[in-house]
Amino acid sequence: MGLHKYYANALTMGNLLSGVLVIIGLFIWPFGSAVNGLLSGETFVEFGALAQSERGWGMLALALIWLTGQLFDLLDGIVARWTRTEGPMGVQLDSIADAVSSGVTPAIVGVMFLHAWAPAVPVLVKFLPLTMAMAATWRLARFNVEYAAGADGSGFRGMPAPAGALWWIGTLLVGAQYEMFGSWGLYGVGGMVTVVASTAIGSTLIPWWMISDRPMMDLKGWGKNPVYDRKRVMLLGGLVIVGIVVAIFGRAFGLGLQAALLLYAFFGKFIQPDPTHS
Repeated sequence: MGLHKYYANALTMGNLLSGVLVIIGLFIWPFGSAVNGLLSGETFVEFGALAQSERGWGMLALALIWLTGQLFDLLDGIVARWTRTEGPMGVQLDSIADAVSSGVTPAIVGVMFLHAWAPAVPVLVKFLPLTMAMAATWRLARFNVEYAAGADGSGFRGMPAPAGALWWIGTLLVGAQYEMFGSWGLYGVGGMVTVVASTAIGSTLIPWWMISDRPMMDLKGWGKNPVYDRKRVMLLGGLVIVGIVVAIFGRAFGLGLQAALLLYAFFGKFIQPDPTHS
């Protein structure tokens, strides 16, 4: 029946739906509460999955759903190449799905965090995470234009939108662990201050990297350039090691994920394909 031609797009839809489910979960998750107030100050604390005594488990569930969607996003391109169903339709679907799961979803999660966990900050600051939605949309539109113009697609220009989403998944994981177990680590590194600081970075530095012209290592085209492949393996190995070390000593998986992303952002620009081997 030729169902194989739908495999990649089905994964893309899974990525899209994961972002939508996270947004829905923040508002009407079964163990969440209804809105008990307006988007202002302490009245916002009793809001969705972030509001109940089990909110830590709710946040963990949302993070895992979101992480599953990002895995789908990683696999859809691989499956498209494997089934030889690559094409402009898949590219457009992938970008639209990423705009939701890696743009709109982190923006809403960030706004929720700042309203619920930092009620004292100015109102406008609480909406700063909306920069993620704008940056992701800009980044993906730029990619589509370059793809349509015939760009070879080797290497990334700016941090990819899914990497930005992973930062926010890390924030959600840290918040979930704090809600479930309280502060941990040296001086309570897993506490509310860490989550708010992570939200600040995710609302400023991460969006800036996304729309910048900064070259970034990609994960496509394995086997075409052995030198580039070896460099990528070395950096990926370093990311895993750093992530594990930070997760162990920081006693938080979310912190390990974020540390690996920062390392990727700083050193990924130096791992680029050699044009002579393309």
